[in-house]
Amino acid sequence: MGGRRGHRARRVRPAEDQGDHRRAPRGTRGSEGPSPVVTHWWRQPTPVGELTVVAGPNGLCEIELHGPTPPDGDPERDESIAAELDEYFARRRRRFTVPVDLGSVTAVFRRRVLETLYRDVPYGETVSYGELAVMAGRPGAARAVGSTMATNPVPVVVPCHRVLAAGGRIGGYGGGLRMKRALLALERVDV
Repeated sequence: MGGRRGHRARRVRPAEDQGDHRRAPRGTRGSEGPSPVVTHWWRQPTPVGELTVVAGPNGLCEIELHGPTPPDGDPERDESIAAELDEYFARRRRRFTVPVDLGSVTAVFRRRVLETLYRDVPYGETVSYGELAVMAGRPGAARAVGSTMATNPVPVVVPCHRVLAAGGRIGGYGGGLRMKRALLALERVDV
C-alpha cells in the first residue's frame, strides 16, 4: 500500500561491457581504471575554450574540455603536446603524433573503440556510433560506443567529435554541442 498509483518499477539492464559506470570524481572523465601518474598539467587556451591538459610518463592521459580543478601541484606544460594542440587549432596539424596513454580505460571494448577511432577516423571525416561499433568488431553496439565517447579521457586528440548519431545528426558531446560543431567546422565538416 505504500506505492504510488500507476508507478511501476523500471528494470535496469547491465551495461554492455560490464564496466563501472558510477559518476566519476571531477577531473576523471569517467575513467574506470587507476588514476594516471601526473607529471605535467596546464591550462591551454584554444578557439573552442580553455582546456585542462594532463600528461604522465606514458604520454597524454587527459583533456578536460571545461577546465575543472586541475591536479595538485604547480602547472608545467609538456611542450610537445601543447605544440601539437596549437598546430591542430591553427589547422596546421591533421594527425597527432604525441603518445596517448589510455591506461585508465580498462574495459577491453571501450579501449578498442578509442584506439579504432584514433587510428581509423581521419581529420575531416565522420562516422556514426553504429559504424564505429562495426569498425571495432561489435556490430549492434552503437549505445556502448556512445557511452565510450562520453567517457573519452582525451577528447580532441582521440576525436570523439567526429562520431555522429545515425542519419548524420550531431549527437552528443561532453564539451557541449557548440564545441562539437566548432571542432567539426575547424576540420571543415558540414553537419
